[in-house]
Amino acid sequence: MHKRSLAIYEELGRKEGMAANLGNLGLIYRKRGDLAQAEEMHKRALAIEEELGRKEGIASELGNLGLIYETWGDLDQAEEMHKRALAINEDLGRKEGMANNLGNLGIVHWKRGDLEQAEDMLKRALAIDEELGRKAGMASDLGNLGLIYKARGDMPKACNHWRKALALYQQVGAKPKVQWAERLITRNSCPAVE
Repeated sequence: MHKRSLAIYEELGRKEGMAANLGNLGLIYRKRGDLAQAEEMHKRALAIEEELGRKEGIASELGNLGLIYETWGDLDQAEEMHKRALAINEDLGRKEGMANNLGNLGIVHWKRGDLEQAEDMLKRALAIDEELGRKAGMASDLGNLGLIYKARGDMPKACNHWRKALALYQQVGAKPKVQWAERLITRNSCPAVE
């Protein structure tokens, strides 16, 4: 569907539609695990967004590229993309984008072993998601904070955060994320809540 839509937008010369479809194709390829193809789609979308001067679109594509580089293990490139996206979202006052970028930066720092910086980023993301009432964002932030507390050896705090994340994922009906949180709770032998 996105390819058909892209072809029509290309025929019409409608660049905004082209960028949107390229970005959506990038998301599909990333979900399939075809990161090279995803990168190509997001770079093409980014080029169009930059040509049009659409800052929100630029920030979105930078964030998507950051996720690809993170998956590849190129944490420096991932950090660069997320920082650039964060700066744009801060400039635009786009709090949802800021929360996403901060959360992604938190994961990059966690993967590097910089737990203090990771915790700071994730707490900032959580504060914004709480302000906006974004339950899925809050759940993600809490779940990732749990990973940091586990890395520090604070299992009671980790389990508490995973339980909060699980409850929020259940509320929004995010089945794969519910399963993720349940696995963390089970694999880490979190005690039952009394």
